[in-house]
Amino acid sequence: MRLQYGWVVVAAGALMGCVAIGALFSLAVFLQPMSEATGWSRTGISTAMTLDFLTMGVAAFGWGALTDRFGPRPVVLAGALLVGAGLALASRATSLLEFQLIYGVVVGAAAGAILAPTM
Repeated sequence: MRLQYGWVVVAAGALMGCVAIGALFSLAVFLQPMSEATGWSRTGISTAMTLDFLTMGVAAFGWGALTDRFGPRPVVLAGALLVGAGLALASRATSLLEFQLIYGVVVGAAAGAILAPTM
């Protein structure tokens, strides 16, 4: 029995969706340790998650248009690279505002690039 290439694409899209959602929801797991380590309020850290979801929803419109024009492969690849870069930058944030902007805007927009074409 031969595996159809389309199912490989479906599996890769599902995996990328799980990674993107996992990256977003992992903030809740690290909320208390981050608050204790940085001295930031849990409310302030949680605000980054709210910004993340708002940005993801708005950015998905743009990513959807790019997917229509270029196809899902380059859009999802760009999103994956941006999620990785955004999470790396967010881990280096030295202020709460910096963390909120990087995690909320950069990671949120990048996650929209992964989720919009795969849904």
